[in-house]
Amino acid sequence: MRKQSYWGYIFTLPFIINVLVFLLFPIAFSAYISFTQYDLFNAPKWVGLDNWINVLKKEEFWISMRNVFYFALVFVPLQSGIAFIVAFMLNQAIRAKAMFRLFYFLPVVTPWLAGGVVWSWMFNYQYGVFNWFLSLVNIDPVRWLDSKSWVVVITSIALVNVWKGLGQSMIIILAGMQNVPKEVLEASQIDGASGWKQLTRIVFPMVTPMVYMVMILSTISAFHAFDVFLGLFGSIQTGIPERNMIPNLLVYRDSFLLFKMGPASAMAWLLFFVILVITLFQRYFEKKWVHYD
Repeated sequence: MRKQSYWGYIFTLPFIINVLVFLLFPIAFSAYISFTQYDLFNAPKWVGLDNWINVLKKEEFWISMRNVFYFALVFVPLQSGIAFIVAFMLNQAIRAKAMFRLFYFLPVVTPWLAGGVVWSWMFNYQYGVFNWFLSLVNIDPVRWLDSKSWVVVITSIALVNVWKGLGQSMIIILAGMQNVPKEVLEASQIDGASGWKQLTRIVFPMVTPMVYMVMILSTISAFHAFDVFLGLFGSIQTGIPERNMIPNLLVYRDSFLLFKMGPASAMAWLLFFVILVITLFQRYFEKKWVHYD
């Protein structure tokens, strides 16, 4: 018995080392350097709460928080709602169902570099397909990505992020819908329930755990947004004005371009606490609308 326990510790040792070195140590070290002045080349110098106070005093930080909150407000409901509708449609007895599922999931495996280039051209002021459609109905072209209105820019980027993540959310909800008993749907159909009533009164309550999971993952993904902005703008230094910045871009800029690791770590931890509070807020309302029975 002792020999089996000994070999058990040996086989789990690589995993334990991986967690300690690549997870727990970076978390602890980032918390430490958020209270220091550190530039990656010299030893950290303790400055106490100065980094946290200075970050909270910066207008660009609050602008970035405004942007990421609005980004999440647009992205999360759109992706969750559209994913639910698409999953319901693809759960029906239709031809080429597997091919449609593949098409919806394809953006998930598309690299952001390629996707960003394509969407940048689609948003182009002169040659973009969106402005071409607007010209057909005599509407002036819109500057989707270089507008002076941050609302237009953030909304455009949120729509691109919905395109990228829709397939993954759809697969999660579709897995829940496939567990809905067909007998229940057939009985409701015999009783005269329309497709809309089946969707809202039967299917939705039974897949609310999956919808809730999608909302949690989408919210975290929204506040972690980075690739979509970098893929569409191309460069932090020259392509993204301050009015369109988000926290992760500021963290990347301060840490790896300006070598201000202390303020960057403080911003990262502030963003972590924001995500934690929002997740706990969502957990509070979980029992009121999520059905696990």
